Amino acid sequence: MISSLIGSVIMSAVTVAMLMAVDVTDKALLKVGKYPLTIQERQILIDAGFNLIDIENLNQEIKLLKFNE
Repeated sequence: MISSLIGSVIMSAVTVAMLMAVDVTDKALLKVGKYPLTIQERQILIDAGFNLIDIENLNQEIKLLKFNE
């Protein structure tokens, strides 16, 4: 009887841990690819002939990307 109760508690704890892991993973995947350009990436774009307005527009487009649809 006691072992059944302990088993139920362990199963509940494992289920909660699994759901938390799935939630953390889901939140991380929502942010994939939405980081602003780094200094090095900005410099590459400037060297390629883009101006600062173009780079800022690109950063705005990155923020608007939706990967889950």
